[in-house]
Amino acid sequence: MDHPLDLYLRRSAEIVAECVELEREIARLQAQKAALAHERVSLLLDEVRPGSAGFDQAERSMICELAAALRLSRYAAAKLLATGHALQERFPATRSAFAAGESSSGHVEAVVEAAAHIPHDDHAALAAYEAQVVPFAAAESRARTKALAETVAAAVAPVALIEVHRRAHADRTVSVSDEGAGQATLRATGPAALIHAAHDLLTQEGRTVLDRAKHAAASGHPADERRLDQVRFDRFLLRVLTGRVAGDADVLDAIRPVVQVTVATGTLGGRDEWMAELDGRGPMDPELARRLAVAAPSWQRMLLDDAGMVTRTGTYQPTEAMRRFLRARDRTCRFPGCRQPARRCQIDHTHDFARGGATDLGNLACLCETHHALKHPDVDPRWRWTAEQRPGGVIVWTTPAGVPYTDVPPPRVMFGNADDDGADAA
Repeated sequence: MDHPLDLYLRRSAEIVAECVELEREIARLQAQKAALAHERVSLLLDEVRPGSAGFDQAERSMICELAAALRLSRYAAAKLLATGHALQERFPATRSAFAAGESSSGHVEAVVEAAAHIPHDDHAALAAYEAQVVPFAAAESRARTKALAETVAAAVAPVALIEVHRRAHADRTVSVSDEGAGQATLRATGPAALIHAAHDLLTQEGRTVLDRAKHAAASGHPADERRLDQVRFDRFLLRVLTGRVAGDADVLDAIRPVVQVTVATGTLGGRDEWMAELDGRGPMDPELARRLAVAAPSWQRMLLDDAGMVTRTGTYQPTEAMRRFLRARDRTCRFPGCRQPARRCQIDHTHDFARGGATDLGNLACLCETHHALKHPDVDPRWRWTAEQRPGGVIVWTTPAGVPYTDVPPPRVMFGNADDDGADAA
């Protein structure tokens, strides 16, 4: 007779496997819908030429027809039509993976959108782009796919993307929208590196405020019941509305925002204009990368292999050097699909130190708090995951039911020439 735990784990694995197969079938059906969207756009283009009299009205009617039938917004209907048409016209490998159920509609949208600025007649660039991105999308989350796709697009068509990124600075804006029920959203849009730096600064400040409050509460002071998100919001409004940081300035003045940027040596020196990379997020304007590098208190030199993987850093100090290497290699939490930046993660022994695991680069990885806790030995076996690290930093995660998921350190796309001798992170 099967043990109840075995029955539980077996059925858990079966449910996940059934969900995976349903997701593949959904993708195959969505691929058919995308093909029909392309056919509908082709009907319009055969009937009336873009720019001619009546085209705008015909296009609007087409979009509204689909929106009404599928109960979509006009924006969502237009996006479905545009993605289906672009998929058919420009992305044969992505289309094939979609039809086979290997990529979801979300992955396909990320792949198509990231390549929007690759010239339509540059077939070699598009082929090179798909060759790198499509296999990655089949094995990774939509968020990671989006980040890599934007980086690869910048590598295969750098001139077009540089102009787009520089427009991000020109198009910077702050806007507000009312959400109802007494809430509103203030949205700042601009260069990604600056936005992430601002968020990082508020996060550091928030953690410092909560840590101080926790220690004070241990001495009998009132506890601070706010969540980190709430403290971030309060710090932000303090700065904007009063221009000050209340009574915490003595501690918080020492905090500096952190973003991790990778830039080729030639670009850093102004010898070329290859795109830089905001780690884990995608490409960025090389001029902005140079400006950030000038202001950076220190740089870390990294050497990459032919596949764009970090092989070593230029510094060597036993403990700190290992941390720097791991953050450079992993870039994000190493649980499949997670994008928590490595600098906010814990350095974890894949094979528990208390059970003989070595403090070695081949047994260490960056994990966020949530995913670190999944494999803690105190977790009930019904919920506890295991992890095994293999050569090259590859980590195989196994569910409580025994289903494996592999996470590979994300490669860095080579922006510089093949004879560049390295890259620098600031």
